[in-house]
Formats: sequence, structure tokens, C-alpha cells
Amino acid sequence: MGTAPTRRGIVAGIDGSESALGAARWAASIALRFGEPLRLTHVVTERPSSNGATADGGKALDAAEAAVRAAQPEVVVERTIEVGKPAQTLVEMSDTARMIVLGHTTTSELQSMFARSDVVHTANHAHCPVVSWRGEPGPAELDGKRIVLGVDGSALSAKAIAHAFEIADKAGAPLTAVHTWTEQSTLTYGEGSRFTDWEAYQEHRTAELAESLAGHREKHPDVDISYSVERGKPDVMLLEHSAHAQLVVVGSHGRSTIASALLGSTSQNLIHHSMCPVLICRS
Repeated sequence: MGTAPTRRGIVAGIDGSESALGAARWAASIALRFGEPLRLTHVVTERPSSNGATADGGKALDAAEAAVRAAQPEVVVERTIEVGKPAQTLVEMSDTARMIVLGHTTTSELQSMFARSDVVHTANHAHCPVVSWRGEPGPAELDGKRIVLGVDGSALSAKAIAHAFEIADKAGAPLTAVHTWTEQSTLTYGEGSRFTDWEAYQEHRTAELAESLAGHREKHPDVDISYSVERGKPDVMLLEHSAHAQLVVVGSHGRSTIASALLGSTSQNLIHHSMCPVLICRS
């Protein structure tokens, strides 16, 4: 019987952009909190016949390492230049990484349907959590600001819950668990919904939400947890929360890029529009 791979390191994808530098600095604070090395990774699409691409990659890594060491001088830094398609290479690295942190996507949702976004593809297929570093300005490190967790009752939501509690505990940050609902998702929509006591329903779902997280509260007793059961679409409500959070954590069903764009999945919308970093969990 095989054994699960040992997960080690916070991987930061480095492509020479300012967004990647910000993501690397933020990833360094995660690495320190978790006692993990930070693996700065640059991917070239093919093995160069000359050393030009390698030199460019080295310069990008030099800049990222300098930015990281200025912000978090105690972090252990590892560097690597990989050969392959960026998204595919990062997905392969996710087999053994603890987390992958990337800059924000530069494609729109419509463009992602036709020209694959490396950030979206990696988040949808990775075997470890993936962070898309976002925000204006993007945060430089983990701090005591609130973390927001989207909960929908699915198995992938359960994985997101575990990661959110762990990060909140390491960061000393409060955690808000958000569950959303609409009339269509709870009852057959029609005349009868006009007479439903939605306040009582909200109280009932809040109690269920608190009960479902009881085991995680016991495992992380220092985490200050609050609950928000809200009437509305999950992507809309979580985007509103992202304006006042340092991180939003959600699960992803890993749909194809086209299906995700067409269906407007919550994780896809957050990757493109969140006002703070987003952590996507598939494992």
C-alpha cells in the first residue's frame, strides 16, 4: 500500500511581475508561521539552447529573494528554475508542496474561457491549497485582520474549514464562517416562500453551522470564531466580505476553465474580483 507524499514548503511562483513579488513577500510570512521553507520557483517553457532564459529567470529570482529577505529576513529560502508549461509544472509541484502562492491573474473571466489562465488552472487542478494574492494594496504579510471562510456543507468545504482554522490559529487572527442561502436553494420557489419565517430559518442554519465546526473549535481553541448566515449568492456575499478581510478561504470543485467561467463558480469569481488574497482548497 502506498503512502501519502510528505508535503513540504510554501511554493511561490515567480514570473518577474510586481504581483509575483508581492505574493512572494506574503508567502514568506506564511512560511515563517508554519515553520516551512519558502520555495521561489520560476518556470521556463523549454530548456534554452543558450543561457539567456536561465539568466532572466535568475534575475527574477534574485529580485524575489531580495524582496523576501527585506521583509522576512528569518525565512529559509530555496530557489528553483523548472522547465515546462507554468500551470502544469505548478500542478505537478503541488503533489508535495504544502501550499502554492501566486500573483493575481491578468486575464478576465471571459478571456479565461479561451486563453487559459495559469492561476485559474493551477487553482482548479492542484493537489494542495493555492493562494491568488490580490488586493489594492495587497497585504505584505499575515496579520491579525479577519479571515473569511466560505462554508457550503460539501466535502471540499470541509477541507477549506480545516485549512482556514489552521491559518487563523497560526496568524492569531479572528475567523468568520460564512454560509449563504437563497429561497431557490432551500425551498421550491413559489407562493409558499412568501410565508416562510426566514428569521427562524437563519437562526436554525446558524446553529447548524456552529455545530458543524465544533470539532475544529476544539482543535483550535484560541481561534476567535464568528458565524454569518446570509441571504444571497455565495460569490456576491464573499466578495463583500473580502473588502474587510485579509484572506478568503473556499473549496473548489475543480471544474474545467470553460465550465467554471460559464457557470460563474464562486472560486473563479473570487480569483478575478476579490479585494484580498483568496485561498482555494481542493485537497
